[in-house]
Amino acid sequence: MWLLMLSNVQEFDRALLSATVNVGVQGAVSYINIRFLIPEFFEKRKYMVYGLLALILVFVFTKVHLTLVEPDLQTTSWGRKLRFPRAFQFGRIYLFLSVILIISTAYKFARDRSETLRRQSELAKKQLEIELETLKNQINPHFLFNTLNNIYTLAYLKEDNAAPMIMKLSELLRYMLYECQTGKVSLEKEARFLENIVEMQKLKSDTHSDRISLEVRGVRAAHGVAPLLLLGFVENSFKHSDLEGNQDGFIRINLFVDDSNFIHFTSTNTKKKSEKTATRSGGIGLINTKKRLELIYGVNYNLEIKENTDQYQVTLKLPAYENELSGG
Repeated sequence: MWLLMLSNVQEFDRALLSATVNVGVQGAVSYINIRFLIPEFFEKRKYMVYGLLALILVFVFTKVHLTLVEPDLQTTSWGRKLRFPRAFQFGRIYLFLSVILIISTAYKFARDRSETLRRQSELAKKQLEIELETLKNQINPHFLFNTLNNIYTLAYLKEDNAAPMIMKLSELLRYMLYECQTGKVSLEKEARFLENIVEMQKLKSDTHSDRISLEVRGVRAAHGVAPLLLLGFVENSFKHSDLEGNQDGFIRINLFVDDSNFIHFTSTNTKKKSEKTATRSGGIGLINTKKRLELIYGVNYNLEIKENTDQYQVTLKLPAYENELSGG
């Protein structure tokens, strides 16, 4: 740019020298300011020293500029050639390099600010991943604890369903150990996981197995969801249901994906008369599920929990991602 501008009013050789000196002194002022003066003095709150050294820096390179490039003769409007006083030339260059110093300082602060924001973003993302992993790890032992209690009861009563339930548990653990280590899983696999949970619950008792239902529609392998996200709601429906004491009791779970690629999950169950509310505590699984929804989906989901004296219902709507979830 300097060469193009100066070559219009100077011979090429002189314009090349002037352009080289201009770029050189600007680069030197900027480099020394960014790499030395600001880190060593300004950022350490030595403002007076920084200001003094900045003035000296601009002064030195103004002298360098005038030494290397002699000021040109200027042609007036009436055709006379004049050379401006050296003090005027010095002041003009000094002012210009001062502007360069200010611009380089602003650039340094903007770059540092951008780097700080980037590091904060990476730290927040890492913290989010750690928090999500912690929540997911809390779900696994909680789920395992409840399932082992059920198996223990069947084994103690010498029920024939104990062995099939152990088989189902092994399938569930395989999924949890090997498929749930990423930020998202296939919704198809998550649906099969829920089906295994429902089948395992049906094995607890043949008397109410026909009152437990799970319907899955519109799910494709390309649909993605956070792993084990729906487990807390399913567990909660079994925890608060009244299947054993109510012949009309039921658990109905529905999972479908609409044409707009939104997941709709509904879990409805009749509840025990003795329970005043199922939503106040909800247990570890339900609390963790709500927290994970907030961390992963932000405001891009809708969760409604309705309860009356007889029934408890959870309705969840969230996007079925066609690509991988970011982060976790």
